[in-house]
Amino acid sequence: MIFYLLTFVILVLALATVLTRHIFRSAIYLMGVLALSAGYYLLLGAEFLAGVQILVYVGGIVVLIVFAVMLTQSQDLIHDHPSRLRKMLGFLTSATFFGVSAWALLNSHLNKNIEMPSDAQFSAQIMGKAFLSTEGNGYILPFELISILLLTVLISGIVLAKKEKV
Repeated sequence: MIFYLLTFVILVLALATVLTRHIFRSAIYLMGVLALSAGYYLLLGAEFLAGVQILVYVGGIVVLIVFAVMLTQSQDLIHDHPSRLRKMLGFLTSATFFGVSAWALLNSHLNKNIEMPSDAQFSAQIMGKAFLSTEGNGYILPFELISILLLTVLISGIVLAKKEKV
């Protein structure tokens, strides 16, 4: 039941994402779609992937889109009025993508009886400890370098947004 409810809400938000004429609202609807799609990972028992989905896509990609919209401040981007040709090309592209995806899924030989291992090596706690480990196989240095890079990007975005117009 949770799967169907989650799917229904995601479909409604996805339709709102592509049908709205306000690009900022579209980004907010996209954020809802990406956040709720983490629910699929939770239903599969992959808590770590759900967290990554929220952090990377909702916390990174959508925030980047919102910053780009807010920094450009172009009136042309606020209300998008696509031409009829652009609408038809968009529909044709999405219908083709849907058709190819449906064909690939229906013709695949997925093993539906796969049992997930219940070992402790696949838990989110073990993976978190491996990421933050200072030992030889740990990932603390890249983790900290990425956090410094993201902090630098955030501060740079604030400086650019606060810059006085000449």
